[in-house]
Order: sequence, then structure tokens, then C-alpha cells
Amino acid sequence: MKKLFLNNAVIRDTNLSDYEVAVYVALRSLYDSQKELQYVDYNSVVFELYKNLQISRRYLNHIKSSLDSLVEKGLIKKVDSISNTEFIIDMSNLHFEQNAGKGIFYTVITLEEVHRIMNIDTKKDNFAILRYFIILISSICYDKGTYDHSDCYGAHTDFVGFMTLDTLADWCGTTKARIIEYNSILETEKMIYTYRHSQNKKDKKTGQIMSFSNHYGRYEDKQWIIQFANEYVATYNLKETETLVKAEKSKINKRYAAIFNLLVKDFDKYIDNFLDAELIGTYKYIHNKNLCNEKKLREIEEGTVVYDDIIGKIKNEDLFDDIPCVVAYVNRIADKKRSMEKRKQNLANAVSVDDNWGEPVSMKNDYSIEEILNMPVMGEVQPDYIETNNFSPSVRIGEPKVSADKEQNLKISDIADDESHDNSNHGIFCVTGKDLDCIDIDDLY
Repeated sequence: MKKLFLNNAVIRDTNLSDYEVAVYVALRSLYDSQKELQYVDYNSVVFELYKNLQISRRYLNHIKSSLDSLVEKGLIKKVDSISNTEFIIDMSNLHFEQNAGKGIFYTVITLEEVHRIMNIDTKKDNFAILRYFIILISSICYDKGTYDHSDCYGAHTDFVGFMTLDTLADWCGTTKARIIEYNSILETEKMIYTYRHSQNKKDKKTGQIMSFSNHYGRYEDKQWIIQFANEYVATYNLKETETLVKAEKSKINKRYAAIFNLLVKDFDKYIDNFLDAELIGTYKYIHNKNLCNEKKLREIEEGTVVYDDIIGKIKNEDLFDDIPCVVAYVNRIADKKRSMEKRKQNLANAVSVDDNWGEPVSMKNDYSIEEILNMPVMGEVQPDYIETNNFSPSVRIGEPKVSADKEQNLKISDIADDESHDNSNHGIFCVTGKDLDCIDIDDLY
């Protein structure tokens, strides 16, 4: 994995375009300090950036003009032109050595990272994304870190940054809104990881909420970034007037609002920049806001200033119809709702059905309730009966399966305890007889 050492003074020079910075990166990859002069052609620059020669004419023209511009600005010298595309170049001015005393610092990225960024399939400018990534990595604090508890408490440093978006935008010569877009793309490609804190600082007296700066770095350092961020909050020296509070959803909601505004501004340009989860979250946020505002409208007199103000806050959700993941999400929710309604209806129908036991059918012998309750009470029995049209002395209701010494003393308590079975006066009874149709149980209690 080839490492590229880049001069911070060059990559943060806002007088240089994104294309010029990218060509500088390619030349630093080609640069050989052992050679006074080097052969360079346009294709070699393209290959260093893309690891292939698949490039549009538009971007190739940018590379050509940027190479000439770097000559004019003194970063390289064109010694000879072999053809319109081939040159002998003196790149000695690209050499530098870090000198903290003179304010000379460098940033290290890999050639593989360059290739990955330049080959991202996006409608955004890959050259601008490359420059931002380099600036982001340059902001990592080399002396901040955490302990590797699995390595005899060895220190792990040079992996985390915490600059604000405004600062990074200034260093790139771009806007905060674009920085947010680039972050989304690089996070999607798992090139960077951003830890967003779940807690904020709150002033006890004024109630003012102050957020912690996000912590970020390369994606492969994710575990260290999370550990550092948690330790940072845990050891943060709060003022006496400050306390920690759970972060509200305002940051996330602001991001969803920003995504929606970008999609409204230029749907085709920005739609590929966001994850499915972000697009679904944006839909849920906008849809729920609309529902809340529509509810408010029903409580306010039409034609008033407040009414018109709320009308202006209701967003058009039609653009979500063109986002497959959102359509699929809405359909899933609708299917789930229909399924739930169907289950409720089935339950209601089941309850409404006449499920009683019907009218009681009298027995031929027409025993009274008292006679039934006075019938012999037995234990767990397997009735042994003789077919007959009525209950006669020849019928054996049943014999308990108990030993002889217990047979005479059998009680209900021998069969069941009071907790599991009601030990009431009516006891347990058994009725047999082929011609016995039904007993109305409700009459027994």
C-alpha cells in the first residue's frame, strides 16, 4: 500500500483548484527524489488517479490545464516537450521536509484511497471529494488518542479529528452544505466514520444547549473513534453551571430537512448521494411534520395569518413517489396496517358469533340439582358402566384406584387441593349413561 506524503500548505491553498490539487497528488505519487528529471505524460497522471485510463474528455481537459497551471505557479518545471502529451519535468520543488518550527506539516494518504475516491459512482465531482478527504485527514490530531487495552495499555494515537464543518469548509474553499454532502458519500463508501454524540452540554442557568464536536476519522479506525469519543465525554471537565443532557433529535431532523431541500432543488443531481435509510428517514420526518401541521390547521380559523403560515410549512411529498426504497417502505406499512385491521375484524366477528352452549336439554330421569350434587364423589376414575336406560343399582358409577387402606377415607382433598380446584360444597361428581344428553353447567353453581 503506497503512502503519499502531501504538503499541507499545498492542499489547503484555496488559490489552487480541486483539479490542481488532484494533479499535485498524482505527481507526488510519480515523484522520485533520486531523479533530477522525470518523464510525465497525461495518461500517467490519469492512471495514478484512477488506476485505469477510463476518463471523460471533460476531466482529461481539466488534468491537462491543471498540469500547465502548476507549471505557471512554480510547483513544477517543464524542461522539454516530447509531444503534445509527453513532457520532461523537473519536480524537485515538490520535495519538502516537515518543520514544526517553520509551520511545515504534511498529511499521509494512500494511493488506494485515491483510487477508491476517484472511482466512486456519483454525480458529485470526484476531484472535489478527493480534496475534501485529504483536508479531513489532515485535520486528524496526531497526538490525541486512547489506550489499547488489549496491548498492555499501549497508546493508540493519530486517528481522530474533531474540527467543525465551518473550519473544514474554509480549508477546502467550499461551503458547509457541500461538506455535508461529501461526508454522506464518504460514509456510504465506508472511507470515513463519524461519531455523533448522544449527549449535549446544558447551561443550568440559561438552559442553553451546546453540542460536542463530532469525532471522525478513517473507517478502519471506527472502534478507536468510538472509544475516544466516549472517554472524551466521560472525562470532560464540566463547569459548575453545566450538566449533561441527552441530545435531542434536532441534529438528525436538520439533516433530514437538508436532504429534502437538496432533493427539491435538484432531484437527479442529489438522489444518488444518500443511503436508503437516510431517504426513508427523510420521508418519515417530512410526512410526520405534515401530519402535525394538518392537525393544527383543523384547530385554526381559515384565512387567518397563522393559518396561512402553517399552510406554507406543509411540504409536497410527490417526489418520494420516485424513490423506490421509500415506495417499498410505504407499501410495507400499508400492508401491515391492512393485516392488523383484518385481524381486528376477524376478532370482532368471532366475538359476535353466538358461541353459547345452547338451550339445556332435560334428562329423561329429570334429576334435580340437589340429586345430582348428592351423587357419589370419586377420585380419578375410569367409569365402568352397564348400558341401561336409567340409573339403577346395577350400574357401577366407578371405583377409585386407591389402596385398600385409603379406600374408606377418600376425600376431595385427596384428589385436589383448594388452590387448584374449588373445594366447595357441591364437590366433584360423575354422571354416566348413554342416554344422558346434556347438563347445564351454569345451574350447578
